[in-house]
Amino acid sequence: MWVVYHKKNRAVVGMGAMSHSDPEKRVAIDEVVKGLVNGEAADKYDAVQVTDADQALALLSAPFRHVAIGESRGKPVAAIEAPAAAFLMLKSDADDVHPVDGIGEIKADGSAFTTITVQKIAENGEVQKSKTDNDEVHLRTTEGTVMSADGKEAITSLKLKQGAASFRLVSAKARRVATVSAISANPDLHDGSIRIEFI
Repeated sequence: MWVVYHKKNRAVVGMGAMSHSDPEKRVAIDEVVKGLVNGEAADKYDAVQVTDADQALALLSAPFRHVAIGESRGKPVAAIEAPAAAFLMLKSDADDVHPVDGIGEIKADGSAFTTITVQKIAENGEVQKSKTDNDEVHLRTTEGTVMSADGKEAITSLKLKQGAASFRLVSAKARRVATVSAISANPDLHDGSIRIEFI
């Protein structure tokens, strides 16, 4: 089986079929590249041959983003490397006045608000705050209105800056519990949510 990757960034773009006899390398590359959307010329790609059946099955079962092209003894090799996962944690500055439910409350008057902070957290619990932690996060609420941190405009998404960002949830005029969700398109960044009660 051939694992085809882009020469410059080493991103895997496709794999050939498992068979008893693999086609020539250039034929395998051409076949994969021909099926790419917005693919470049075939000479921009290379391939690694995998002859071990168990390794080939494991590679075929893994998402492309988990297959990495590394080197062993100066030659390229394909291996599975799951990227580090992270999750979004939401915190609110709303006071929790109920003795048992653990949910922050704001007035159900259509103008009261709470500021919610989204923080990117690594799987091991460490706060992620590097310059590369600038993911786009989509925001949804079951009640009320999501506004920018300064309250000037309604928003549906925001961009993290060094792993964090803030926004407002403005209450509705009905007594409800709102579930606010932060959702990322990155499959390795897990969604987060928080509940706020309008009282």
